[in-house]
Amino acid sequence: MWDWCADNIFRGGMYGRMGGGLMMLFPILLIVLIFYFFDKKDKNKTIENVTPLEILKRRYARGEISKDEFEDTKKDLY
Repeated sequence: MWDWCADNIFRGGMYGRMGGGLMMLFPILLIVLIFYFFDKKDKNKTIENVTPLEILKRRYARGEISKDEFEDTKKDLY
């Protein structure tokens, strides 16, 4: 009985196969995290480059503000 357990463990039986799967999972997880970090970084750049007038135009286009509010706020900005 003990001989079978020792042979199975030391020859890479159940534990070896599970460890191999985890070793493949690590690089995949690392690549996913790298892509997530760079994707999030790019989204933050686009938000910083938006001007107040562009935000105002988008709000007017979505119908959040009326034409009078748009014109008044536009005059205040410029």
